[in-house]
Amino acid sequence: MSDEFKVIPPTTKVLCPELGEGWTLTGITGMQEQTSVMFSGVRHTIAAKKIVEELLPNYLKQQVIAE
Repeated sequence: MSDEFKVIPPTTKVLCPELGEGWTLTGITGMQEQTSVMFSGVRHTIAAKKIVEELLPNYLKQQVIAE
């Protein structure tokens, strides 16, 4: 994915293989940011790049499979 993308709002759902399903607590406006994500009631700080390139696509793939 390029460094150009639309803003990702807070409460966007993501999926981490290790932590399960979670959601962003803060919006993402740039790839160099650190973003808060909640997994099972625990707040984690994760690089925006990892969220945009891995965790968000993981969640979207899961949704397509479930349909």
